[in-house]
Order: sequence, then C-alpha cells, then structure tokens
Amino acid sequence: MKAIAANSTLTAIRGVRVGHAQDIRRRTGTTVVLLEPPAMAFADARGGWPGTYDTAASDLGKTFIERHALLLTGGDVYGFDAVRGIRRFLLEHKLASPKGGGAMPAIMGTNIYDLEFADTDGLDYTHFGYEACVDASTRPVAQGNVGAGTGATVGPFFGKTGGTKGGLGSSAARVGSWTVGAVVVTNCVGNVYDPFESRTIGGTLRKSGTGYREMDDVAEEYLKRSKTRSGTTIGVLGTDAPLDHEQLARLVELAHDGIALAVRPAHMSTDGDTILGFTARTPKGPRLDYRAFDVLHHATVREVARAAVNAVRAAATLGGVPGFTDR
Repeated sequence: MKAIAANSTLTAIRGVRVGHAQDIRRRTGTTVVLLEPPAMAFADARGGWPGTYDTAASDLGKTFIERHALLLTGGDVYGFDAVRGIRRFLLEHKLASPKGGGAMPAIMGTNIYDLEFADTDGLDYTHFGYEACVDASTRPVAQGNVGAGTGATVGPFFGKTGGTKGGLGSSAARVGSWTVGAVVVTNCVGNVYDPFESRTIGGTLRKSGTGYREMDDVAEEYLKRSKTRSGTTIGVLGTDAPLDHEQLARLVELAHDGIALAVRPAHMSTDGDTILGFTARTPKGPRLDYRAFDVLHHATVREVARAAVNAVRAAATLGGVPGFTDR
C-alpha cells in the first residue's frame, strides 16, 4: 500500500467530486461529496450526540441505499438546510429526477457543532449547499479552514478558551488495484494526536500556553464540572473496492478506529462522531475475500487518522476570536 502521489485525497476515486462553500467572516461552511453515478452508502455514528440527515435509510436491509451526494456541514441543525441547495443543484443538472422512486435526489448528511465559534445568525445554509456543489471538482480536496471545517475547533475540555483550531482534512491511498480515501472534519472535545509522529498537535492548552493537558490530567476536574465542551468529528469514507452492502457497513464501522487513533479521547458523550461511507463499485462476482478485506480495513483506519491529523495541520487561527490559537 502506498500514498497516491498525484492526488492523495478523496477525489482520487473515480466518479467523486468534492466542493466547499464557507463564510470566513462568520466562521462556518459546508462540504459536499458528489457521486456520479450514485453510489451505495452506509452511515455509522459512534459519538453520544450525533446530528444526521437521512442516514437510517442506508442501514442494512434497506432498499434504496444509493446516494447522489453526501453532506458535511457546520451550523448544527441549521446546517441541514444545505440539503435544499444540493437538491436544487442535482435537479438543475439532471443528476437526479424530480419524481420516481429511487431516482429522486438522494442525500445523506451529518453536522458539527460549531456554534460556540461560528456566527450563524441569519445565515442561509441553502446557499452554502448549492455553492459547494458548484465548487465540486475532481481536483485534490482543499484542506484547513474550508467548507464544513471552517468553524471547527479542537478542545478545550472546559469552556471556550484554551483550545486550538480544527479544520477539514483529506487523505487517500492505493490498496492493490483499489483506492480508499477520506475527508474528515476534526472538531473534537478531546486532543488531536498525530500517530505518525507520536505527539499531540492540538487540543486543550496548558495555562502556560505550551504543551497540552491530556484527559488523564483533567479527569478529576472533568467529573466536577457542570458544563464541558461539545464537539464532533465527522467524515466521509470512500473506496472503489467491490464491496457488498454488508462489507461496506463493516468497513465504515471499522473506520471509526481511525478517529480513535487521532482523537484522545474519541466518541465522548458530547461528541457526535459520525462517518458516512460509500463504495463507487458494487461487486459483480463473489464478495471480497476476507484477506483482501483485512488489508482494505488496515488502510481505511490509517487514512481516516491521517485525514483527521491533516485537518488540524492545515488549519489556521481565524482572527478576532478569543480563546483559540495556532498549534
């Protein structure tokens, strides 16, 4: 397995376009993954406070499991208004039908809680959804303070000060003749740990301003606090490996190990960690051999972790907002 030199982001998968729309001044935005043709999808939420749109219809045993678009958005529940803009784009460009079972715009989404950092009052996320579709391309995915990662932050465990900036990251790799990739918005309560360099790179800063307070350092204080931080790490996992729906579901579930590698701790009660997954290629013969699946699983976990780390490394502090700083 090796990284793809020309495009080591999710758009290395054929048929995938990714676009962003954001308001830097208001510190929020939306990211859309367009799938042409529509691709088989599955969603899995592991955090205690997830925000999702039409994910139940992708569960095992369901009928209409293909999606035209996957949405990552800021704005908490308000961010789901972006679906209206995505729907309009799909219909205008005849990528979906205005009527007919299974052909109508099929969109699945998940959001982050960025309301402590973003200024969402009066914002029209419908516009963000449409503009993100217009921006969508097969170019390498832009990273950092873009799209759904615009208002992302990392830590602090307590309150609104002493954290660092989060963002959006992407990564992809070849696995034999297949590709696996991810887009991740890192907006977590816990710290972000780079498993490739073995060090913490973002999160709850010490009062001295150097180094980070880990969960072990604050556990007793955390138990006594009446209020703690709310966050969420979300992402899209994609592959062109020929998976059936059960195997895709398993791969998406395992992809959360990548979040757990990079976020410490992950899947907290006030996080909404959710991964939307798709395969751009359905099997025409026997299901993927378990040994091949194991190798794909290994690469998936690594690329999700790398995307989560890239999100923080590419992010920069947005001026005028107290409490959050560069790494």
